[in-house]
Amino acid sequence: MDENIVEYYRKKCIEQLFKAKGFETNWQTWKPYINQLVPKRTPKQILDLGDSLRKTFYTTNKGTREQGDVSGGGASWESLVCWYLNLCLIGRRTVVVKHSKQLLPIPVSDAITVNYSNFVSNTESDLIAITFPDNSDYSIDKNLIDILDSDEEKVKLTKGRKGTYNLLDVLNALCHRDFEKLEIHVIQCKTNWNDNAQIPMLWDMIYSAEDFKNNIKVGKNNYSMHEVAKFTYSFVTVPTIKLEKIKSTSTCVQRVRNISGGNYWGRQSESNIASSIKEMLGRNLKTGHVDSHLLTLKKELPKLANKYDYFNLS
Repeated sequence: MDENIVEYYRKKCIEQLFKAKGFETNWQTWKPYINQLVPKRTPKQILDLGDSLRKTFYTTNKGTREQGDVSGGGASWESLVCWYLNLCLIGRRTVVVKHSKQLLPIPVSDAITVNYSNFVSNTESDLIAITFPDNSDYSIDKNLIDILDSDEEKVKLTKGRKGTYNLLDVLNALCHRDFEKLEIHVIQCKTNWNDNAQIPMLWDMIYSAEDFKNNIKVGKNNYSMHEVAKFTYSFVTVPTIKLEKIKSTSTCVQRVRNISGGNYWGRQSESNIASSIKEMLGRNLKTGHVDSHLLTLKKELPKLANKYDYFNLS
């Protein structure tokens, strides 16, 4: 069966989520709850899952705040957000990847690296959404791609005795060639809004600055987020803090109010506080297709049991 590289990449990103023991264990609880929320699997029901991600996440809540539980919960929250966004993006040229050397193209990783003198620091980029350009290489069968790498050498499409598809090398070559046409969207995920709101605020300031007086530079190896077609930095929280404690005037709200990609949570939008995560799709991740998310989902959702069975909803 023909498969373009964007959908193959999405599949590998989701399969990687299920390899984590915590996510796989939580999925046994989340899956039936999610299926209750989407009985007819309509495009609107799928998009509206964003309004209920907090409730979904809490179905596996242990009711503790021990540091180990917070860390494990944070990793599961990142994975749940990644799973949801990719499900909403099937059939489009945008893929959301959990930060990983095995899956994140080098040009993208280098572009979001911050250098302070001789010290190299990577942003707390839990998730990165990449929107690829409207080019035939992203729509044809992945086995027909013919491309040179950054050293002008032809990229081999397979590797090893088993002939495994050489995904990362192909993506590296495509991202190098089309770098200025890419969109990169960093999505920082945190469970507890109150503890962490200053972190995305400060990172967004760094990325938004055009220049620095000191030895600070964004990007390396001649890749920089300033060179891509679009870059945003977003914040997505559960949140685990009691909702009555969050006001429009709260410090945690003020800190993320103006970050470039917006601030979101796993529940319905609330004016002057946070938007539902589903709103990120229309705000930052809409250019991966000429049609709306509702229309692409209407076309692709009938394939959920076969082409997209890796989402593990059946």
